[in-house]
Amino acid sequence: MSKKPPAKVFLCKTCGAQSQRWAGKCSECGDWNSIEEQVPGGGGRFEPSSSFKSTSSDRRYAEPVPVNRVEESKWNRLSTGFSELDLVLGGGIVPGSLLLVGGEPGVGKSTLVLEISRGLSGTGKVLYISGEESSSQIGMRAKRMGLDNENILLSSEIYAENISNMISEVKPSVVFIDSIQTIMKESLVNQAGSVTQLRESSQIFLETAKRTGIPIFLIGHITKDGSIAGPKALEHLVDTVLYFEGDRLNYYRILRAVKNRFGAVGNTAIFEMAPEGLKQVLDRHRLFIAPETEERSGSVLASVMEGSRAISVEVQALVAKSSFGQARRMAEGLDNRRVILLAAVIEKFLGIPLSESDIFSNLAGGLSIDEPSLDLAIAASIVSSFRDKPISRQIGFLGEVGLSGEVRSIGQITLRLKELQGIGITKVFLPYGNLKESEGLFPGIQLVGIRRLGDLEI
Repeated sequence: MSKKPPAKVFLCKTCGAQSQRWAGKCSECGDWNSIEEQVPGGGGRFEPSSSFKSTSSDRRYAEPVPVNRVEESKWNRLSTGFSELDLVLGGGIVPGSLLLVGGEPGVGKSTLVLEISRGLSGTGKVLYISGEESSSQIGMRAKRMGLDNENILLSSEIYAENISNMISEVKPSVVFIDSIQTIMKESLVNQAGSVTQLRESSQIFLETAKRTGIPIFLIGHITKDGSIAGPKALEHLVDTVLYFEGDRLNYYRILRAVKNRFGAVGNTAIFEMAPEGLKQVLDRHRLFIAPETEERSGSVLASVMEGSRAISVEVQALVAKSSFGQARRMAEGLDNRRVILLAAVIEKFLGIPLSESDIFSNLAGGLSIDEPSLDLAIAASIVSSFRDKPISRQIGFLGEVGLSGEVRSIGQITLRLKELQGIGITKVFLPYGNLKESEGLFPGIQLVGIRRLGDLEI
């Protein structure tokens, strides 16, 4: 009797949803053209056997433990050699953890890996698995960075099972896999980078990290919308997700933690790209602010939160008479929809005719921030540019603007004011609701509380 061929399986490469037929749009996540046919034989969903019956004499689960009796684990974290990166990770690398680092091509992910390898080479062997570049290519980059160390081992292995065996035998202090999209499980016939291969290979590395206690870094590509390529299950599987961001034409790179099971989420580390490699930036007070003290119209100062720390930023705006039938609204580093909304609020409640003017808004230094606390600064820069009236470099703006023109309170006001005080700000416009909690704490700053956008003095 002929064996029935296995049924076809279709998986969404974005969310990993499984279906029995192809469709142009995924019914789970809504993405178009993301469903691909997968070859059966591995990586399918687990189906429990109907014949299995759990009995008290044949218990197959761990005994539940009351939460107040759980012993806290003490980790001897590994230092990366970068104090800023250690802070992002929550104090260093946790043994046995699985970390995912994503970034655009050319942003410097491989350079970052070599820099971390330099810092960790003193603690033991470092294993660098590269499925994209040959050992000679990596060696050339390491030579350019002045990296000459016998403890850094290179390999071009692409099969997950072989890498797992290599880790168990070599016993390095840390492992880097660049990139996870090039690694495959040998027992599967799917091509590297497919949903099944990514999921199964990552599962092997997770088991290896937990079994050996060796931390493993997975380097991942990102898609055109800025998310890490592959199913979301990949981000759920790992312990920490880091995004390495930055314009390739800019010297600065930002490493941001968006998931961390061993520390706070949202902290950032800033690096400067130099010919000899990456250097961490410790003094970030004036990093994204122009050093000159000249007052210019359309340029105002504010402070935003990046994780648990505040950063001073410069918001710029240019308002010019439109040469087209419809006025344009363009933003770089800011939410374009927010700029459109604020322009409408300004026109209605301040009586400034912006409907016939183009508005270009920018966050200086290449940062990308989507935080409501910048609303007041964006509005002030637009009004300043329209009236061609410069604003003093010693004045800061903090606050969220509502649709009815009210200025709403924001969080972490004391940290923001302390940051602005550090760059020489002597006067700050802030929401009236934040005035009481910050009065008297900063004697060198004049705090001006405002309730509505019309109270702003420009």
